[in-house]
Amino acid sequence: MFDVLSKNSKFEIRNSKFPADFGGRVLILGIGNILLRDEGIGVHVVNQLQKYNLPDNVEVIDGGTAALDILLSQKGLHKLVVIDAIKAGNKPGAIYKTRLNEWSKRGLGYLAPQFIAGFSAGQSQISLHQFGLFDALAVVEKMDRLPVEVVVIGVEPGEVSSGLQLTEKVAQSIPKVIEQVLEEIQDVIHRK
Repeated sequence: MFDVLSKNSKFEIRNSKFPADFGGRVLILGIGNILLRDEGIGVHVVNQLQKYNLPDNVEVIDGGTAALDILLSQKGLHKLVVIDAIKAGNKPGAIYKTRLNEWSKRGLGYLAPQFIAGFSAGQSQISLHQFGLFDALAVVEKMDRLPVEVVVIGVEPGEVSSGLQLTEKVAQSIPKVIEQVLEEIQDVIHRK
């Protein structure tokens, strides 16, 4: 367990250490456009996570709409956790989570069914950004810079229109998303 300095959390991070033989870093990357309401969920989540006392090997970055630039600038990552808006046709605030290794054996062109449900034929973007998250990961993979572990946590947006505030349902998903991110960090810390 690790302590995130949150009274409502079951996690404790404060004095946690990575295993002695752990040589990599963990990057928590929130992406999205905060000018388009729920499209900015990833940025809102990492803004909250930056208030937590995380281990030294964990870096939290607001990637905005520059996922590819951020990913290409990183070296020595062991684990990447990306938080993004993922439109898959479910109710606003629904949370999705997948690990790259669960579907990468088929190549990055294959996407887990929960991420393509509700999409019209011919639509190639999963992320709501112009250059999609999975496109960015494919480029990083081709450049042999993909971290050992990649976890994508997505939140179904309600509204993607001009505005700075999240809709109520999407805002209510933030504590659950943070809990999932902390579980991913805890997984690395307690790995033997």
